[in-house]
Amino acid sequence: MKVQIQLDPEITAPYITIHASALTPDIEQLIDALSTSEAPIAAMKEDRIVLLRPEDLYMARVENGTVFFYTATEKYVSKKRLYELEQQLGYAMIRISKTTLVNIRFIDYVELSFGGALLLKLKNKEQDYVSRKYLPAFKKAIGI
Repeated sequence: MKVQIQLDPEITAPYITIHASALTPDIEQLIDALSTSEAPIAAMKEDRIVLLRPEDLYMARVENGTVFFYTATEKYVSKKRLYELEQQLGYAMIRISKTTLVNIRFIDYVELSFGGALLLKLKNKEQDYVSRKYLPAFKKAIGI
């Protein structure tokens, strides 16, 4: 992919233009990465509102209708829906099932399970299965 940067002192806010013959998965991933917010994410822990950095999130999972964030040592409650988090967190968090997003940087290892299913073990000792529907996208994200 060819990259060109044009500096102009008259431009007050940076903008990006992408020239391509078609919208490919690589371009979609680039757009996702560029539009991902680095803003902290509000979560609840007991009676406190805590601001979490997106890069500290290991997993977001729906449990009994509530979205929970997992970090290295803590579990927090989110007021957002999973699809909203997926859009906000971008390409580092990948959906592995209808109810779970994981940060691919914190996968410790992947274990083969019954019927070809994959069990993800995260570095914080949490685990979850990759559902068949999301398996192709997951394999592509980790390069297998």
